[in-house]
Amino acid sequence: MPIVKLTKKVVDAVVEEPRRGKQPLLLWDKEVKGFGLLVTPAGTRSYIPQYRIGGRGTPTKRVTIGRHGSPWTPENAWRRL
Repeated sequence: MPIVKLTKKVVDAVVEEPRRGKQPLLLWDKEVKGFGLLVTPAGTRSYIPQYRIGGRGTPTKRVTIGRHGSPWTPENAWRRL
């Protein structure tokens, strides 16, 4: 799972064509821990936070904030956290 600085330019460049038949791609932000971008095999880009309630021994959870595009940019999505 690559760790990059998520910017609008980076997110726009992630998928030029659909990722058919491949696993979902997760990109994590370098500056905001637990904030990332999920790219589905169909090419849909969504912003997600990953969190854990209860400490190290508990499983992580992910929630979709919204799809990339108006009004969602990386900056708007992480401010919603």
